[in-house]
Amino acid sequence: MTQLFYDDDKLRIRVCGGMNCASNGGGRVLEDALQQALEAAGVADEVEIFRAHCLGECHSGPCVRIAGERFYHVQAADAPDLVRDEILPRLK
Repeated sequence: MTQLFYDDDKLRIRVCGGMNCASNGGGRVLEDALQQALEAAGVADEVEIFRAHCLGECHSGPCVRIAGERFYHVQAADAPDLVRDEILPRLK
């Protein structure tokens, strides 16, 4: 595992907290939804969620970056699918 995407064996997730993303459902709302989905999947201790000031994709926000891969137009309702399809496979 590379240090850039993992810290102390925890997968790093960046959630854009820039003004455009936050006003469109990103930021804290999306962080909370991801945290709840991680807890429901039983892997919250293996993942760290960070709020990024801006991921530079304002036209495609809200944005989330998981292990360097960017996901666009992510909404809170997408959190369970994102955890199942993108996060869980990276933890195994």
